[in-house]
Amino acid sequence: MSESREQFVDSAYVAPDGEVEQSVAHIIADVLAVDRVGRTDSFYDFGGTSLAAIKICARLEQERGWRAEPAWLFMNDVVADFALRVWSESALAAEA
Repeated sequence: MSESREQFVDSAYVAPDGEVEQSVAHIIADVLAVDRVGRTDSFYDFGGTSLAAIKICARLEQERGWRAEPAWLFMNDVVADFALRVWSESALAAEA
C-alpha cells in the first residue's frame, strides 16, 4: 500500500511534464511506495536511500531502456532535474 505524498511534502503537487518526467516520477513513486511524485519533489523528501536509487535506475533500464546512474539521482534529487539528466545522458537526446 502506498503512502500519501502529502505525508512527506508540504508543497503543492506539480504534475510531471512529458514522457521522461512522467516515467521517472512513476517509477520513483512505485519504488518508494508513495501514491504520486511531482516534478518539483525531491527523492530525499520521501526517504530515498542508495538501495532505492539503484532500484529506480534498474527499473528505468528494464522498463524504458534508459541508462541512469544512482549518482545522478543523488546529485539531481528533484524529479525534473533527474529526468533531464536521464534524457540528456541517453540516446533520448539524440532522438530529439
